[in-house]
Amino acid sequence: MDTSIFRYVLEVEKYRNITQAAKRLFISQPALTKQLNKLEKELGFSPFDRTHSPISVTPQGEIFLDFARRYVQLESEMMDSLRQFNQIPAEPVLIATTHRGGAYAAVQAAPFMMTHPEIHLSYLNRNSQQCEEELESESIDLAIYTEPVHSENIEYMPVQEDPLVFVIPQESPILEDLDISDNSLEHPVEIDISRFRNPSLRYILATPGQGLDDAEKSFFRKYHITPIHPQRIDYVDTRYLVACSGCGIALLPHTTIRNSSTGQNPVYGTIKGDTLYRYVIVARKKGRNLSPSAEIVWRYMISASAKNR
Repeated sequence: MDTSIFRYVLEVEKYRNITQAAKRLFISQPALTKQLNKLEKELGFSPFDRTHSPISVTPQGEIFLDFARRYVQLESEMMDSLRQFNQIPAEPVLIATTHRGGAYAAVQAAPFMMTHPEIHLSYLNRNSQQCEEELESESIDLAIYTEPVHSENIEYMPVQEDPLVFVIPQESPILEDLDISDNSLEHPVEIDISRFRNPSLRYILATPGQGLDDAEKSFFRKYHITPIHPQRIDYVDTRYLVACSGCGIALLPHTTIRNSSTGQNPVYGTIKGDTLYRYVIVARKKGRNLSPSAEIVWRYMISASAKNR
């Protein structure tokens, strides 16, 4: 049994609503429902009566929830004891990060090191595909990258929402007759989806294996768009510079744009009636017993996310 289900059921008990519990857990409502259905199949009974609103706990569910609370409490006590234990082995914790995952890791590194100076963190630059491959082979302890997760052998927790925006050259035909006078990253121009289907548009896309490759494919698939002769560039900062130079349209995270500086003034756009985003996640191999140091890092990342919700 995946032990993360204990936290899931406690959130459902707290809110008595699957949709609200899913929001607090940073997972989708269908994903949480799927986990509850799987749990019911494993247990042979339902911890919750979901036929009425609000959800209620069944008699058998009360027993299961009691064990769930005790498990979470024991786990918390164990981690507190490990934090207070000054003789934690000084083995490095190997963390693979993508470009975007590294930005999140950098923000968390300083406060973590102040709290746990005895733990050495070693960051490795990887793409999303490599993160999952190395988690499965156990050549790294943890990975910080962006969803989606392709492997069923990986346990993960979303830690930060990552808004996306289109970077568009001012002379692009997609902007014809649109008012872009007040355009900014915080106030992108809303563009009707039909304009993105213009066959004359040139798209600047990520290479396969990059996190943004999944986001781009999801966008094109959702809106039935087939990019014509796209230009593929590996590094996200380079895609931003190329888009700013007028060579095409790129879908990029806000953080990349904020951290980049050019002499160009591109237009920032989004889909009318839609919001584009993904999640930064921290991940580990499902069922793997991590070292005490790696376990502390894992719990720290999750707790830091919870504090920022």
